[in-house]
Amino acid sequence: MINGGPKSSGRRGPRLVLAIVLGAAAAAGVYMYVGSVQQTAQQSAHAAAQQATTAAATRARVVVAKTTLPAQTVLTQDNVELRDVTNDAIQPNAATALNDVQGKALTVPVAASQQILTPFLANADQPDVKKLADLVPAGKRAMSVTFTELNTAGGLVAPGDYVDVIGVFNKTTLGKDQSMLLLQDILVLAVAQNTSVDQLPRQGASASGSSQTQSALPLPTRGGSTSVPLPQSTPANVPFAPAQTRTVTLAVDPEAAERLALAEDYGHLRYIVRPGTERTQSSVIPADLTTLVSPLQVAAGQIIATEINPTNTKVGDTLDVKITVRNTSDKPLQTMGPEPGYTYVQGQTYFTQQFASEPGKWRVALGSAGLDSTDLPYRWGLGGDLAPGATTTITGHIKVTQDFKTTNFWASLVNEPSTVVQTGVGMTLVTSLPQNLAIVAVDAANVRSSPSIAASVLDQVKYGTELQIIGQSADWFKIKLPDQREGWVAAGWIVTAGQ
Repeated sequence: MINGGPKSSGRRGPRLVLAIVLGAAAAAGVYMYVGSVQQTAQQSAHAAAQQATTAAATRARVVVAKTTLPAQTVLTQDNVELRDVTNDAIQPNAATALNDVQGKALTVPVAASQQILTPFLANADQPDVKKLADLVPAGKRAMSVTFTELNTAGGLVAPGDYVDVIGVFNKTTLGKDQSMLLLQDILVLAVAQNTSVDQLPRQGASASGSSQTQSALPLPTRGGSTSVPLPQSTPANVPFAPAQTRTVTLAVDPEAAERLALAEDYGHLRYIVRPGTERTQSSVIPADLTTLVSPLQVAAGQIIATEINPTNTKVGDTLDVKITVRNTSDKPLQTMGPEPGYTYVQGQTYFTQQFASEPGKWRVALGSAGLDSTDLPYRWGLGGDLAPGATTTITGHIKVTQDFKTTNFWASLVNEPSTVVQTGVGMTLVTSLPQNLAIVAVDAANVRSSPSIAASVLDQVKYGTELQIIGQSADWFKIKLPDQREGWVAAGWIVTAGQ
């Protein structure tokens, strides 16, 4: 029993050594595995960082328009934003920070999503208009007519005002002495050679500054008392036309220009100034000598709100109309079909759909440029007779089946069959482009040989040119020129369907 102890201890020695060796090997294996995992993770992180750096290096942020903006629009955070684009799609001189453009005015029109270029910006108080043509709205023509203080609101009409034009004709011209409202809501482009209100002198202002001294004097009163002040002169902040002014220039449709020229040669014209924010039009019956003693008629109904959406459509879309009408009379407004919510297909009319006019009934209608103001093919009933003082909202729809050029649409109120009580309300510009068509939205767009800013320039196309789209790569469109050559145009330089 005593001899067994040392022998057993001798057997445990080699086992202990073997255990230590195996443990060391396992620890070394774990260390090597952990090191390998860490190295792989570091390599992955490094590769991801390089990829992110490469991606960031190939894209940049530029300032673009949120919506289509006309020339002379002052840029703010409400109408421009920063957007990521690829480096090869950045246009030369594109603004890259909102602070670079805020408070500046555009000197050219800019389409929605188009990049803002710094050469086309000017100080808001001094827009860089190169010539009169830059001030003329699309589709309009600048036409000058004779100016006198009598026919232009005492000579107080100014550029930027809107006027209605009244023509007065004698019996040798129309068979009887008559006056009529010829045109409504016409933009004044210039007074004499002044195209900005800031170029006109100010009524009551003195070059020597004496007006400040005069304004400090007591107001004159009748009979020496302080009861009723005498009428004061026109405020000093109201501009007026210089005494030598002979012309005023208006922005009119080509057809309206023809009528205006004829009316000026055969009659006398008056230009009446409209409130600054009122864009509606009224239906007024021509006046003659027999109507002078008749009481003025007040419209029995009035459109108080209008919505026309969307402003960019394509074939298959539906144009939605919402018109709110108030009965301003003391009698119910009787109505007829079609019921609110009715959908016309483009090209249909109320007559073709068996909703012929019933005399004395009231309906709302949608008019558009190019149609006679009394045509109004799309009409909807009020949904029931409208009680005195009551208000109702009528909805209607038009299914677009054909492309059409950019067109103004507006709401009208009709007392059937043909009395247009109110028209031109909610004037809205609607664009319809086919899916494969683009319009150049800058002064001159470069057509390149490949979708890259570094590619050679094949040609330049002017503002408003229609281009056929035949392909797309990121922010570039492959297009076909009018001469059938093919090339690439940056997306920011054109407007496509749905923009």
